[in-house]
Amino acid sequence: MISKIILIGNYKPDKQFSMYIFEVLMAEGYAKSKFKVDVIRPNEIFGKLGFINSSLFKWLGYIDKFLLFPVKLLCIRSLNFVLSRKVAYHICDHSNAFYLHFLPKSKTIITCHDVLAIRAGLGFTDTYCSATKSGRILQKIILNALSGAKKLAAVSKFTLNQLKDIDTKSDKIKNWIYIHNALSEKFIPLSKDQIRVELSKYQQLIDKTIILHVGSDLERKNRKLLINMIYELQNNWDGILVLAGEALNDDLLELIQKLKISDRVLQINNPTNIEIIALYSMCEAMIFPSYSEGFGWPIIEAQACGAPVITSNKAPMMNEVGGNAALYADPDDAHSFANQFLKLKDKKFRNEIVRLGFENARRFDFDNTIQQYIELINK
Repeated sequence: MISKIILIGNYKPDKQFSMYIFEVLMAEGYAKSKFKVDVIRPNEIFGKLGFINSSLFKWLGYIDKFLLFPVKLLCIRSLNFVLSRKVAYHICDHSNAFYLHFLPKSKTIITCHDVLAIRAGLGFTDTYCSATKSGRILQKIILNALSGAKKLAAVSKFTLNQLKDIDTKSDKIKNWIYIHNALSEKFIPLSKDQIRVELSKYQQLIDKTIILHVGSDLERKNRKLLINMIYELQNNWDGILVLAGEALNDDLLELIQKLKISDRVLQINNPTNIEIIALYSMCEAMIFPSYSEGFGWPIIEAQACGAPVITSNKAPMMNEVGGNAALYADPDDAHSFANQFLKLKDKKFRNEIVRLGFENARRFDFDNTIQQYIELINK
């Protein structure tokens, strides 16, 4: 039986925050299940030279990730083999699937969070992701490595099916399953006093109601719809749209100015976990209008904190993640999202959506998710 699990994490300068959260959750879960846990990642060595020429930073990082780190992996693997250690490896992010070439396939699992960038690189247009020439080459390398995995867990059935559709080695015997992302036990409703303390530095929120979006500024996150929705709601709602995550790009800032709603939009850049929980706990609704996702973590986080959720009527957000506990609308139609939001003015209806949300969030039990990974490791 496996006694130790080595997690392969991301290169820190890449700032993959959601992947870091996943990595931390998995480390905590494995440790809770009595495994010894180590987390390793590429060291920033050549990447530190990026200050000399910022345009070279990406390529210097590639040296750290694709030349130096594989040597480290081979050394760790060899030492564990010589010492007959019962070790398994978990590549936490599918974008690092390349490292599978330097690890024992029978003892290594990969988590696939989405195949959006891969499908974009292959020419699919429904991903709302762009792909450069070098990016397309990289995504083909990632797909080839993923296709060679014997043990793989996708975070949704939708993502698993999309991966199988583009699998380049479908003739191989594989143990590929889907394991939904776990919900951290930290996501619980905060009291009004706790909310006030955690958000005290945001004076604009005092005595205000808010609509919340948590996410990045990627095109597929569809923040443009949220801005248009707030414009539509001006005469029916006097709250603030809070965009928590990455800073708004110039196009969105220009749209806000054009619609003259600057006083109705608040950016909170890189909020802490406790600030996000406080925002979930106070918002009138968390709106998640993405065009494409591998899973959609904020949906269940918000529900666990007592927030009604309105999200896109697309997989996997619809049904697989949100279940019967979310409201759904067309991500190309700000008016339909506004109408769904206005339904929440009915207190009885809102309370029922909140109740269903708590119930739905319990499906993503942390211990159950970890147990499924342990079973996959031991197969």
